Amino acid sequence: MCKVAYYICLMQLTEKVKIHPTEEQVEVLWTISNLCRLVYNFALTERKEAWRTEQKSIKYEEQQNKLPEMKEQFSQYKMVYSKVLQGVLKKLDGSYKSYFALRCR
Repeated sequence: MCKVAYYICLMQLTEKVKIHPTEEQVEVLWTISNLCRLVYNFALTERKEAWRTEQKSIKYEEQQNKLPEMKEQFSQYKMVYSKVLQGVLKKLDGSYKSYFALRCR
């Protein structure tokens, strides 16, 4: 009896598209970019300070759970979708995990 294996090759195709935003759209994109940068830097500072003062490690979930409170306190963050801010925190968490995995080798 002959067994034949079938392999399915999945290719992910991408297409680069050049966008031509209006001045207003450019300003919104810069604003969102700056707000994301601030969230990243604040979250990084929070992690560093928690470790320096209490020898405590802060996890992604803890910081993510603070996002709704932050959006209420600072109204400019309401213009940024929650998933975008969560992605920023996930990027920070991934960078932290990668750094300490390499450092502990």
